[in-house]
Amino acid sequence: MLGSSSGSQLAYRNVQGDVIFVDVRLDPSLCNKRALEVCVSGGRIQFVPWLGYTSILAMMAFITQMHTIHLAWLLLAVLMQLATFVYRVRGKIVSESLLVVAGLGVQTTATFYTGKQHTRFIPWGDVIDIIIAETISMQRVLFYMALLVKRDKAVPTPKLIPLFLNTWPRLACLQHIYRACQEVLSPDFKVK
Repeated sequence: MLGSSSGSQLAYRNVQGDVIFVDVRLDPSLCNKRALEVCVSGGRIQFVPWLGYTSILAMMAFITQMHTIHLAWLLLAVLMQLATFVYRVRGKIVSESLLVVAGLGVQTTATFYTGKQHTRFIPWGDVIDIIIAETISMQRVLFYMALLVKRDKAVPTPKLIPLFLNTWPRLACLQHIYRACQEVLSPDFKVK
């Protein structure tokens, strides 16, 4: 954990080493442990590598004298570069939030760089628990938070809904969020 900033916003690092911020917006101790909202943010667009890539392409176009061969090919290359950039910016998620309201349900929200939001709601009766799970990716173990949800009555095994998969907080950050969520999900939960 890095130093904390104002209020309850804490700075952590994600699995790539970038700084992310965890903001507990509804403190369980202030609202009778009935509601909690956690927002994890920190996704940034990396402009410097993009400018380097664009510069390399421009130098290659100059070296091959693409501007003298056929102007339409150069224009097509510039438009493809611009379209790729817009596609990457449009799909970039900058923050993810988790709202847990006892007796009502759990809502997850992903906010994109463009301001668009994708929200999912899981009713309280379907929520079994929030867990921290692990997965193996190439040569490292990654931890993630998941919501354990009941499936249909015909299928007895529960379903996992992964949380914070775009910001990828490290284990210490997930443990902080887990403790706060357990205070709402299980009123008898003791903080260790």
